[in-house]
Amino acid sequence: MTHLTLLEHHPRAVLEAFRRGEFDSFEWLGEADEKEFFELLFREKMLLALAESMPSVRKKHEVPLWFILAANLSLKLHQQNSFLAWERVVRCGGLLRALPPEIASKRLDPQSQAFVLECQGFNRKNHYDRRTPCDQDTLRKALKQVPASSWLRWFNDPIQSVFQEHGFFDPEGIFLGDASYLFVPDNEAYEGSSVLWMDEHNHPVDYERLDAEARKRVRRRRCYKWVSLLHLRGRSRCSVYAAVAVVAGAAHECPLLYELVDGFVARVGRGVMKKLILDRGFVDGERISHCKRDLGIDVILPMKKKMDLWEDAWALGRGQPWQLWSSPPPPPVPPPANRPEELRRREAARQRTLAKNKALEPPPDPSKQHVGTELCAIRDFRSWSAASVPIHVVLVRERYGDGHTEEWGLLTTGELAQAGVLREDYGLRTQIEERHRMIKCFYDLTDFRSRALAAVTAQVVFVLLAYTLRQWQLWKWQQERLAGLSPAALREELNIRREYVVIYHEQSYAQLPLVSFSRELVQLEGAGRGKALSKITEMEQQMFEPPGNPRPR
Repeated sequence: MTHLTLLEHHPRAVLEAFRRGEFDSFEWLGEADEKEFFELLFREKMLLALAESMPSVRKKHEVPLWFILAANLSLKLHQQNSFLAWERVVRCGGLLRALPPEIASKRLDPQSQAFVLECQGFNRKNHYDRRTPCDQDTLRKALKQVPASSWLRWFNDPIQSVFQEHGFFDPEGIFLGDASYLFVPDNEAYEGSSVLWMDEHNHPVDYERLDAEARKRVRRRRCYKWVSLLHLRGRSRCSVYAAVAVVAGAAHECPLLYELVDGFVARVGRGVMKKLILDRGFVDGERISHCKRDLGIDVILPMKKKMDLWEDAWALGRGQPWQLWSSPPPPPVPPPANRPEELRRREAARQRTLAKNKALEPPPDPSKQHVGTELCAIRDFRSWSAASVPIHVVLVRERYGDGHTEEWGLLTTGELAQAGVLREDYGLRTQIEERHRMIKCFYDLTDFRSRALAAVTAQVVFVLLAYTLRQWQLWKWQQERLAGLSPAALREELNIRREYVVIYHEQSYAQLPLVSFSRELVQLEGAGRGKALSKITEMEQQMFEPPGNPRPR
């Protein structure tokens, strides 16, 4: 394996040494975001730990697995699922800046004024100069030749152990479970896919039970089913994918999800997952009881109206006290401290105009105007024959302006101190649906370039891994507020310092915006100024003079 030197970030000490003219080297960087992402992976030894258990069918690895992993993560950071985009991603991305120069370097051609890659690669088999550290076909085969089950096993087992070692799971232990469809073109060659009748909301329907009018609104769609466990880090917006399954679209998600829960607890131990929030499609008394009794997990999910428990709970609820409940308001967003007084007055006038116009609007439809929520807690239910542990129920009644109500209920196997707390916890469930939308729409999860199940599964695994590692980067940098942004918006936020200089001194480094480095450079005196000028001249020559090929012809 190529030797990787890990440097420590000591900005104050390195900057003070630089002002005395003491430094080893410095370099200019233009892709701050991706370079820092991979530097963090190397510094925390995360990339090597993940690659150590990465599946492969090859006995000999001329291209090391850590590089294949890094290359696939780089592709996913750029929302590229086609391996033909590998050369373009290498040229425009920041991965090479985080790697040792003996693997690859980037230089400016003096004639074309375009950056060219000088890649040495990992073997001596090429007769021509390499355009990338490894060929895109090497990356493609490394993923496609591994069975789909091996990719899922890698993500659900050793990857989660690495996540646990690096503190990915917080003590609150909140997990969400859900399933979603991954639609593909109607081509029988999509290995392991199913064709289902879907309504206009992409929900499966039984075509034989539909009348003639309803049949006009449905269509056949080929799909896979994606079942996942998502961990919420406290009440922040950061999240971690803890388990995943990719199966045929016709498979039922309920047993799959509970198998993922069993596997996760077996891998990381009891006590990590403390609270599991699900949708009503996962109602299963025997499995819910198993989670509580054998795994120590409190399950929260809504009741189905066809359950006997529903009838019993509402019959008891008529004689029980009810309490009003309202969701806690979001914290107010303070105005910028440096906002000019003129803009403050303008904003205040705009708010008065909005309030005035709102008062002139016609009253809303009373049947759609929500006026309040009532809760009723009933503890220690044992009438559900499918459950072998006590069940606590919270009945929910939504009231509207015209007097009608909508009724539903929640059940849990955990302690029920306050009904409002359970209602707030269940409100977190929508976050997994938001992640589904984010992953599908902005990370191009279903943009499959191969019809092989192994390639489809590998793409899902690497997209979720890249997403989770990006979330880890955000909370390591205390930037959790950016967790809900799309990839493009996130790169824009993280690339604010697009041009900066890194100074190296005695296995440490500091990074400065280009303008700050220019100021420090002008203020240098004596021998330090001459040393810096000599280094800049050397860098300028290297940019316009491509190095010779060190490999024998």
